[in-house]
Amino acid sequence: MSDWDAFEERPLPEGLGGPEQPDPVSPGREMAALLQRYWADLQSERNRVQKESAAARKILTELAVHVARLDGLLGEAAGPLEASGAKSLGRRLHVARKQVLEPLHAMDITTQDPTGKPYESVADEVDIAGWRYGPEFTAEVVAETLEPIVLDRGTVVRLGQVIMGAPLSAGTENDA
Repeated sequence: MSDWDAFEERPLPEGLGGPEQPDPVSPGREMAALLQRYWADLQSERNRVQKESAAARKILTELAVHVARLDGLLGEAAGPLEASGAKSLGRRLHVARKQVLEPLHAMDITTQDPTGKPYESVADEVDIAGWRYGPEFTAEVVAETLEPIVLDRGTVVRLGQVIMGAPLSAGTENDA
């Protein structure tokens, strides 16, 4: 006979028996389960909000590009509008432009027009759509901006689309 044979199984206190008698839920365990459920719901809601926020910021980035294009067109039209006697229309368009820009700036979404900047200073912020060679260029610079650089909280989120300008000598070297 081994030492273990002398032991008898004792009955468990009420409520602590096997699957036929599940444990009563203690307040601590109930609170832990409730907190876990709330935590999971909170994480799910957080993920949903982050996705919606990212989608909204992407739309605002697109809007910033279109506002910059509109700004360029307004700049071109200012002189002809004034010459034709429609100066008040030019002012109203300028006010509307400011009103569209305010919410973008409030969200810290801005644009930069790199026209005239040297290639070295914008190389990582633009896609080059083409080159223009001529005597008016003394170095490689942005000759024309097709789409501006868009920044979200100071970080480039959309590269600008530009036409680069270079001296005539650069064009003949590349063609050879």
